Amino acid sequence: MKKSSTDTLYSFWSAALLICLVLAVFAVIFASVLGNGSAKQTAAATPTPTAVIPVYTGPTTPTSSSTALPQTDDAGAAYVDTIFFLGDQSLKALKDDGMLTGADANKQVWVPADGRLPLQGIDETLYHSPVTGNNAPPADIALVNKPAVMIIFPSPDNANMVTRDDVLAAYGRLIAAIQEQSPDTKIVLSSLTPIAASYEYEDLTNEIIREINSWIAEAAQNAGVGYLDAFSGLLNSQGYLSEEYHDGDAMHLNSAGMQVWLDYVRTHAVQ
Repeated sequence: MKKSSTDTLYSFWSAALLICLVLAVFAVIFASVLGNGSAKQTAAATPTPTAVIPVYTGPTTPTSSSTALPQTDDAGAAYVDTIFFLGDQSLKALKDDGMLTGADANKQVWVPADGRLPLQGIDETLYHSPVTGNNAPPADIALVNKPAVMIIFPSPDNANMVTRDDVLAAYGRLIAAIQEQSPDTKIVLSSLTPIAASYEYEDLTNEIIREINSWIAEAAQNAGVGYLDAFSGLLNSQGYLSEEYHDGDAMHLNSAGMQVWLDYVRTHAVQ
């Protein structure tokens, strides 16, 4: 009788233990299923972020100086033929791609030997002669050639490193030197052109370029020379340089961009 009671008790505890194990396994499975469901819901509620190209929401044209050349009728090739262009490597497209057609086309474009014309020390830059291969300062170019118009077209390279005082002082010296050697030459300071939305660095933005352009316009006004607001002429409706107008770095103009720039020159002729 005692043995029977012991067996019954043993069977009871064995059954209880088995039930507990089953319940524990069921609880683990239930928790796992519930957790996966929550994770799926969370993942569904959190979409994968996508790249967004920034869109400028401000005005599509900068504040113009009173010195900015107003729009004119298209002055045509005859006007372009009177201009000497001093600037960065983008200008080479004017000659290389047949945009200049006058008798002096082979000597109208002057670019520094390294192809860059940053604002730093713009009054000290030497330009590679397209005729002799020598390097000359703008004043000497003006003295020898006596161009009717001279356009200075700087590049945006390292533009974020200049100050307003730097720009005003450098342009003041540059303009004075040219006018001393060729007082009848009409000088035009071109704005920096905008960068494209694909520009991948943070050192330069179109807001910075817009501010620097206001300094260039101020320098032109101080000296009584023309200011070409080419920035506005190349700005698209999103507030950037269109992607088809740069040479791959989202900054310097390619041939198509230079054609737009030259068209703006022709329709904003200095009088």
